[in-house]
Amino acid sequence: MVTRRLQFKGSLFDGQSAQKHPVLIELTPHHISLTGPDRLSLTWLYSNIRWIAETVPFQIEHHLSEGKQPETLVVDDPDFLENCLEISPVDFSKTGRKNSFNWKVFLAGILVLILFFYGALKIAPNYFVEQFVEKIPVEWEETLGDMVLSAFPVDPDPDPKIIQLLQNIIRLLKQSVPEGTPYDLKVYILPTNKVNALALPGGNIIIFEGLLKLADSPEELAGVLAHEAQHIFLKHSTQGILRNFASGVLLALVMGDANAVMDGLVSMAGQLNTLGFSRKMELEADRKGMELMLHAKINPRGMLSIFEKLMKEELRLENSKRSNSSKKDVNEIFSYLSTHPSAKSRLKILEDQIQENAKKLWIPLYPNSSWNRIKP
Repeated sequence: MVTRRLQFKGSLFDGQSAQKHPVLIELTPHHISLTGPDRLSLTWLYSNIRWIAETVPFQIEHHLSEGKQPETLVVDDPDFLENCLEISPVDFSKTGRKNSFNWKVFLAGILVLILFFYGALKIAPNYFVEQFVEKIPVEWEETLGDMVLSAFPVDPDPDPKIIQLLQNIIRLLKQSVPEGTPYDLKVYILPTNKVNALALPGGNIIIFEGLLKLADSPEELAGVLAHEAQHIFLKHSTQGILRNFASGVLLALVMGDANAVMDGLVSMAGQLNTLGFSRKMELEADRKGMELMLHAKINPRGMLSIFEKLMKEELRLENSKRSNSSKKDVNEIFSYLSTHPSAKSRLKILEDQIQENAKKLWIPLYPNSSWNRIKP
């Protein structure tokens, strides 16, 4: 520690010319005083100055009113910086550095970080999931699917005739998979008027009662079950959960919140409705689901007709929202196609697929039983 000094010699550049003015510098707790020849006398408040160079030769810049060039003080004495910081207000070094801070660079850096983390949250989880999902064992998916299933109040004692019919359709669809499948598909019924169906990881399929009421034939139910089964076979449901979970993990790691990692998977069960399969996934499930129907020799028009009904239900729901005349109905009905976008184009693709197989013969599903008599 050097002995405190209050006076130093330096050179002043007034910003108007390149001329150097020799000055005597006096440090005070409130400001820096500069005196020189020709009655030069200046007072610089610490709040108006910033360090340009903190090594010999030291340089301080004094900001004047808007539009004027700043004044610059140059000091060669190696003790100047330490003495200046000792006598000045405690926050002088912070104030000086803040004044010298390049806010444009700082804000640009923040923007880059935001874009980076946004991209990481959006792209990295997708890349991670795509690389990892095929390696996930079926047993792991089954455990995850059972956990998600426990979040839904499915009917513990459904009509055995309905369950038997649905499981028989599932059996026919599974038998039509050329390469076979390791998944044990099970159908559950959710007692609600909402029109929807969910494919859970590992093989669980939830059919909402509202969808059962809407279907008029086993072939229509087969169309829905074939579509949902393909979401499972293609691991779409597992990808959706892992994608959201991976985003949460990445965000938790960024925020340093380890508990959020553990909470993420637990809360995922209640968020399955919001997974939102991509357009590519939906089209793939449509195409592959139709192939299941064709291989099983089930009339493929069942899938087309139930999708047409679902589209009409979607339009009815939208009309109810616009008229606002049936608020309760809007809240009670959840349209199946609202989570399965581009309904019209998808119907056209299904129609084309059927036309390509127009000469094939189809075996009626359960011709001796009337679905309309046993459906809810």
